[in-house]
Amino acid sequence: MECWEFKHCSTQVMENCPAYPDNGRACWKVTGTKCDGGKMEMASLGQKIEHCRSCEFYENFANRY
Repeated sequence: MECWEFKHCSTQVMENCPAYPDNGRACWKVTGTKCDGGKMEMASLGQKIEHCRSCEFYENFANRY
């Protein structure tokens, strides 16, 4: 499953996210992602780490990749 499927992102959010199309299974490794359906843009690594630790997608899939 890709992150945008798990988070039910709109096509517009998905296509404008830096994780799309190749990093949807490892979005926590990409800065600038449009997290939570586009509600949050993760511009810095610090924001990313803090946010991903509480993300359901990360909790469910991070240990697989």
